[in-house]
Amino acid sequence: MSNELAEWRDKHLNTVSKSFCGAKWYNASLHLGHGYTNSCHLPLPHPIDLEEIKTNPSALHNTPQKKVARKMMLEGTRPAECSYCWKVEDIGRDSIADRIYKSRIYKPEDLASLKNKPWQEDVLLKTVEISFDRTCNFACSYCNSGYSTTWGKDIEENGAYQKFKTSSAGAYYADGSWAEPFGKNSKDNPYVDAFLKWWPELSQELQEVRVTGGEPSASFNFWNFLEEVKKYPAPQMMLAVNSNLGVPDKLIDRLIKTSHEIDVKGFDLYTSNEALGAHGEYIRDGLIYPTWRKNLVRIIEEAKVNQVICMMTINSLCLVSITEFMDDMLELKAKYGWNKPLIDLNILRWPAFMSPLNLPDDIKGKLHKKLFDWFEIHKNNDLLAVHEKAQIQRLIDYIEVVDQGHVETEDEKELHFHDFKSFYEQYDKRRNKNFVETFPELKEWYESIKIDETIEDVEVTSGHITHFEVEEYKPDIEKKKKDGVPTWNEENSNILSHKIKTGKWQKINLKK
Repeated sequence: MSNELAEWRDKHLNTVSKSFCGAKWYNASLHLGHGYTNSCHLPLPHPIDLEEIKTNPSALHNTPQKKVARKMMLEGTRPAECSYCWKVEDIGRDSIADRIYKSRIYKPEDLASLKNKPWQEDVLLKTVEISFDRTCNFACSYCNSGYSTTWGKDIEENGAYQKFKTSSAGAYYADGSWAEPFGKNSKDNPYVDAFLKWWPELSQELQEVRVTGGEPSASFNFWNFLEEVKKYPAPQMMLAVNSNLGVPDKLIDRLIKTSHEIDVKGFDLYTSNEALGAHGEYIRDGLIYPTWRKNLVRIIEEAKVNQVICMMTINSLCLVSITEFMDDMLELKAKYGWNKPLIDLNILRWPAFMSPLNLPDDIKGKLHKKLFDWFEIHKNNDLLAVHEKAQIQRLIDYIEVVDQGHVETEDEKELHFHDFKSFYEQYDKRRNKNFVETFPELKEWYESIKIDETIEDVEVTSGHITHFEVEEYKPDIEKKKKDGVPTWNEENSNILSHKIKTGKWQKINLKK
């Protein structure tokens, strides 16, 4: 299981460098609604140069920050923005980080070719995730107004969430207005325009394009983009679409119909859930579990679909019923096949107070044992793919070994416990929910947490991201300092200015 993946990593990634990941070159998440990008879903997105894309649409992907991260990786240095993977790998036990999954989809020769490719050169994408705007009918607890208009409505109507002690809560002060400068249905968005100009060339080279959101099916630009896909047949390209599967039947019908009309290699459907029944409905506000499951079955049975993937965002609350949820997914697998649905486990980084690590040790221990025992029963189940088993094992190891979540967060658990309760008390009032009734297993601990009412209230902000983690991964830095070795920042201080003004990168000379 993990041995196979570890061997692949050592052969195809670590031979370039032990910090190498093909996603930095060949993959991008493009947030076209407001002009931000990241190399995958794990690093924080950073701004795209609006002027450069007018003459070079590939600058949607080939940004200064990505190029510097590529340089770091080729030199064997760990970029801080990729800390999720470094934390997983530092567990040991041949723990399988996402850089393996993100790279394994590319040909070994394409990965090997990057070893001698100048880091400052533009590259053409092989896989891309695009979001056109933040339109969404859900307001999941771990999401925010930058990715959901429904979340934005909450902030607009009720104000910022209050009484937090950690920096993780910043997203809940924001109305998300920065993330929609051009309006959700605008045809004049320069980032969308640049992408569509790039599309005729890109479509013939891409292995896969995946549309994310918000909720894509609720976006004008999504359906407009599908018309472009119809214009440029791409028999080598997979088309994947995210959907919460909680939209009106007419949109589900339209999605099913479109799956039969497009000329691509295949169509994949991604959806999200990670907990059973009322637990899932609490975590993912807007979800009605029976409706979600019904529409999941409709897609499997009626759409021309290659595979269906259920993305599980692993947070502290989902651990209560995660095994029951996976049992439900196994029931569908038994009926429809091992990849309908696949499950994809991603451990939540932000906000840190919702991390699966943010539970008292006794409760965390019980939930860890429950998951461990479940996996002991199912680890030889042929309905679970190799990567699914590896991700479940990774989660088990992560809960057991890792004590602190994100490297930038405060490490005092009591602070995170405080913010956990502060958030969910307000979440309950705003969303008409009840934490202790939904999670009685956590009631005693939850009610023992006292909220500091002396914390001053904050005003609503736009939520504009200004920190992009361009430095070296901290544990590496600290070790190098201790050993008297110059850090990456000290050696390369002339390469990248990460001072942001009005959301734009300062001009730098990448050819030096």
